[in-house]
Amino acid sequence: MSLRLLLLCVCLVPVAGTTSSIVVAQTIEGPHPLFQPDRVSEITLQFTEGEWSKLQPSEDIDWDIGRAFGEIISDASQGKEFRGGDEDRPGLGGYLGLNHQYGKADLVIDGEPISNVGVRYKGNGSFLSGRALGKYSFKIDFNEYQDDLNFKGMKKVNLQNCASDPSMLREAISYQLFREVGVRCPLTGWASVAIDIDGRVKRSGLYSVVEQVDQQFLQRAFGESEGLLVKPSAFTAFPYLGETWDAYESFYNPKTNSSPEQQQRIIEFAKLIHKSDREEFESQIEEYLDIDNFLSFLAVNTILSNLDSFLGGSQNYYAYLSPETNKVILIPWDLDHSFGSLEIIGTPESRLQHSINQPQIGYGKNRLIERMLKMPEIRKAYLARVEQLLDSVFAEKKWLDQLDEMAAVAQPALDEGARLRMDVAITVEDSDRKGYSLKNFVRERRVSIRDQLEGRSEGQTNDFNEGIDPTLVLRMMGWGLAIAFAVFLNFIAWVWTIVAGFRLNTKWGLLNLLMYPLLPVIFGFFVSRKLGRRSAVMTLLCVSLMVGVLVPFIQTIRSF
Repeated sequence: MSLRLLLLCVCLVPVAGTTSSIVVAQTIEGPHPLFQPDRVSEITLQFTEGEWSKLQPSEDIDWDIGRAFGEIISDASQGKEFRGGDEDRPGLGGYLGLNHQYGKADLVIDGEPISNVGVRYKGNGSFLSGRALGKYSFKIDFNEYQDDLNFKGMKKVNLQNCASDPSMLREAISYQLFREVGVRCPLTGWASVAIDIDGRVKRSGLYSVVEQVDQQFLQRAFGESEGLLVKPSAFTAFPYLGETWDAYESFYNPKTNSSPEQQQRIIEFAKLIHKSDREEFESQIEEYLDIDNFLSFLAVNTILSNLDSFLGGSQNYYAYLSPETNKVILIPWDLDHSFGSLEIIGTPESRLQHSINQPQIGYGKNRLIERMLKMPEIRKAYLARVEQLLDSVFAEKKWLDQLDEMAAVAQPALDEGARLRMDVAITVEDSDRKGYSLKNFVRERRVSIRDQLEGRSEGQTNDFNEGIDPTLVLRMMGWGLAIAFAVFLNFIAWVWTIVAGFRLNTKWGLLNLLMYPLLPVIFGFFVSRKLGRRSAVMTLLCVSLMVGVLVPFIQTIRSF
């Protein structure tokens, strides 16, 4: 089928208010106890002190996040891989020198004991948030120490701490929405987790349980696992790195074994994205990319304003080269910053109004999205897909009801403080400087997208360098100059009061030196009006000026 005919069929699919009008949702074969939507599992991780110590990061790690971000910006400008120095771990954690190590643990899952299981910390941002809160995310590998070990068929699973998400729901409901649209993605569930270290038990609270994307996932989601699965971590989507696969290993992070033909296919795909002319790209892209998957994947990320994702081109997605079609299929990952919650990009308002016409972050970071949306047929089909989803999977009442249903399962497992934070994060009507509640986002995001579809709004584009309003920068510069001028005048007044004090005697010279501005005022008005009155008046004026500029400066700082 030609690309034009395929897209025509996509655009003409009737909207029936269900996902079946768009794509066929994936089949989940057999319920797994860890991935039940209506229950919370109980998991205890039991360590010896020695095994627990293996999980801990090295004492030599430099936790200077500012330095790490500086290196990230430098590497991005030079087109390097998204990985610090010689570290194995990609992303921010690698730039800090972080490499998660496994320790051996015994698990008890819903009363069933399992011995000799591999457990390690996981994540980059989630690890740093967890470190601050004392609640870490974990990766559990049943095969780390025993090849034939599993839990009811499951070989690897993730416990997500939801540390950056007081609602606890963003990741779980986002995966659910992707599944409803037909995008293959991990299953999720809930677990109440306890950590036992040599008999000392600490309740860690509620976690989101997330299926690992690996060969077992591929078998469940696609019915086969013979393709090439990669987890790119780069500063652009699918970078072209030449004709030798070795150069791609550290950028693409392959998760399965691959044949030379599969490796060459990915190289050709990257070359088509970055090196082909317009005619070549538009005539060949259908041969390399699953168009229907791309449209749904892009539309859902955009509706959710999920900016820490493929929209930025750098990380938090998998790509699977299907052996059946020889085409690339995109798989979402790490959705805890969906619902417009990634604070380092834009503002709460710009993320809420995120453009559906330019969904990628910035320009040049995701050439695949840019080039695809320059094709009239693709753009038409993509916008049609967004509108279809807005009227079905993302219909307001359905979406809000799903939030309520999921919260009703999770809330009883929370302590009183976490339950209150969840309620506020889900239901509060007013936005704050950090963002919108989930329900408020649902309502307002739908309005924004509808306005964009009907031409009443262009939405807002977002980029990493747009987090601070330019007018705020100008205000900061203005107050900075005012403070510098006030400091200069106070310095002159201080020297004047010291000289006046020494003209009377040494004691008052030293007192004025050390106790500015209080004693110079007392000296000038009550001790020696003849010698100190004018310097005291000057001191009062300068101190008043300093207060007058510091108060609005502090208010400006608080507006960040």
